[in-house]
Amino acid sequence: MSTLAVSVTEFSRSLSDFLNHVQYRGQVFDIERGKRVVARLSPVSAVDGFPIEHLDALLAKGPQLDAADRKSMAKDLRAVRTRLPNSRKRADPWAS
Repeated sequence: MSTLAVSVTEFSRSLSDFLNHVQYRGQVFDIERGKRVVARLSPVSAVDGFPIEHLDALLAKGPQLDAADRKSMAKDLRAVRTRLPNSRKRADPWAS
């Protein structure tokens, strides 16, 4: 979630609302006096769970495989899957 900037005046007038956004949504606020950030309001601990809409951005920040490594990994995964005891076609357990 991005950090939002708020003025000291706005923050002081709506303190309870800002605290609710921090507590329940994990929002972070930069509190500005004039054009200068003087404080940051953020959750003390991580918010429970992870918003699925941020998953692509998280994965994009992780290590990336080059083409040769991707091809090698795909080959390794195919080999492992063929050796698994349940790799053969199974009956659908949900079918009646």
